[in-house]
Amino acid sequence: MAGYLVTIALSCLVGVAELISRYRDHPGKLVRVPSTWAYVMINGAAGAGSLLLLHTFDWKLGVPSPEMAGAAQVIAASLGSMMIFRSAVFTVRVGEEDVAVGPSTLLSALLAAADRGVDRMQAKARANEAGDIMKDISFAKARLALPTYCLGLLMNVSAEDQAALRTAVDALGGTDEMTDRQKALNLGLLLINVAGPDVLQAAVSTLRSEIEVDAAPGDGARIPGPRRELADGEPQRDPVRSNPD
Repeated sequence: MAGYLVTIALSCLVGVAELISRYRDHPGKLVRVPSTWAYVMINGAAGAGSLLLLHTFDWKLGVPSPEMAGAAQVIAASLGSMMIFRSAVFTVRVGEEDVAVGPSTLLSALLAAADRGVDRMQAKARANEAGDIMKDISFAKARLALPTYCLGLLMNVSAEDQAALRTAVDALGGTDEMTDRQKALNLGLLLINVAGPDVLQAAVSTLRSEIEVDAAPGDGARIPGPRRELADGEPQRDPVRSNPD
């Protein structure tokens, strides 16, 4: 029984790692999406099924010691299920795309369902976060400084992710069909995907005075004029003007 528990745990851990790598901004929200649980449990069931086959056919994997053979079976079942369920028997050409047919098709379908579930759940929260953090931020001023600062705060962003971020930011800057405010919101969403909302909030707070939108003339608060006072110290009221009509 212990061997099955270890095998299921290792197989499920692989599924969890895959999902966390896809949703780095809020990985904790994955627990509220049913399709993510199905994806993880399929991985665990694959590992348990592989170990059952090894026990059924009494495959010792060339290990003479019974204790070591049990450990080898657990490792083989965990790693074997990962490879088998992510493999394809053959590939079919559908239109202009190659579609893999095999056990990986099931995992791909479950992963796509998890993607859609998490995206729908996070869409509203991400919109609110980007709107609040990027409020009054100028895209023209922040397009270089803000991504560079966010990447500098992080130490483990891969070169591929950095290159993809630069390409997306350059694409935003090259379009004339969006306002500066719309570009700033999209920049915030791009940086949330890479750095998360907390890092983006800290970076914007540090750079805010340098990347804010310039205040328009006349936006300042009106300063009331001085009030005249009577001799006894009571404020003089403005005379009521009669209606000429």
